Formats: sequence, structure tokens, C-alpha cells
Amino acid sequence: MDLYFVIFAIMALGAGIFMITARDAFPSALGLLTVFIALSALYLHLKAPLLAIFQVTIYAGSILVLIVFVIMLLTTPGQRLRELQRNLSYRIMGGILGLCLITLLGIGLKGVHEVLVTHAVPDNFGYPSVVGELLFRNFLLHFEVASVLLLVALIGAIYLAKKKV
Repeated sequence: MDLYFVIFAIMALGAGIFMITARDAFPSALGLLTVFIALSALYLHLKAPLLAIFQVTIYAGSILVLIVFVIMLLTTPGQRLRELQRNLSYRIMGGILGLCLITLLGIGLKGVHEVLVTHAVPDNFGYPSVVGELLFRNFLLHFEVASVLLLVALIGAIYLAKKKV
């Protein structure tokens, strides 16, 4: 088994378990971000750089920002921010996430270079029309299941954050 796969799979599983067991919403969102980054690293390992870019930009970028924004809107302003910032789990997950991002950037740049140098790229590779055709014809069910899953996660985040208000 490949060491690269094992490292990022363990990272995704560990961050997923942390995300589920975290008591506060913000450390849980940080764990979700770590899972997204580890999955994008696994996509790079599978020689799918476009999916890795989509994973980082769409899920880690916009969807997670939306979830954190909803959590921030539903938390009370009287919470003690200084105590939350001193929380050790924030610092540990932040450090792990920073190392993951640096590793992912280095491996991603190396992987994109290897794909472009050693393999012949098809003529229609990377066009949004080809990706859209694959998504909406061959993988429409997967696309819709992912959208329903994101909706359920957003409703769950609202419910969990609203209980504390």
C-alpha cells in the first residue's frame, strides 16, 4: 500500500472523528476543513488535479465558509472569545491543518508537473464543458446526492447552533 495514501487517509479519518466528537461548532468546522484538504490530496494522488482543485475551491472554500458564517450568525455575542481562543484543540487542529496545506501545495505542484511532463494530455482535457457533461450525464445521481448531503449538513449546523442560543 502506498505511504502517501495511508498518511492522508489516516488524516481524513482522524479529522472526521474529531469533527464528530467535538463539542463546539468551530472546532468541528476546522475538522471538516481538514477532511476536505486530505480528500483533495487523495484526489491528487489519483492523478485527478481538476477534482482536487474543485474539492478545495468549492467545498473547503465556499461551502465551509457558508457553514461557518451560519454558525457565527447563530452564536450569541456574549460568549467568551478569549477562552475560545485559548482552547488547545483549536491550536492543535490549526497546526495540523497548516502542515497539511503546506504538504498539499508541495505535492500538488509536483503532481501537476508530473502529469503535464510525463503524460500526454487529451485535447479536451480541462474544459468545463467536458466536466459538466460528465457531471450532469454520467454522474448526475452523485451530484444530487452531494447537494442533498450539503443541505442536511447545513440544517444540522443551524439546529446545533440554535440549541445554544
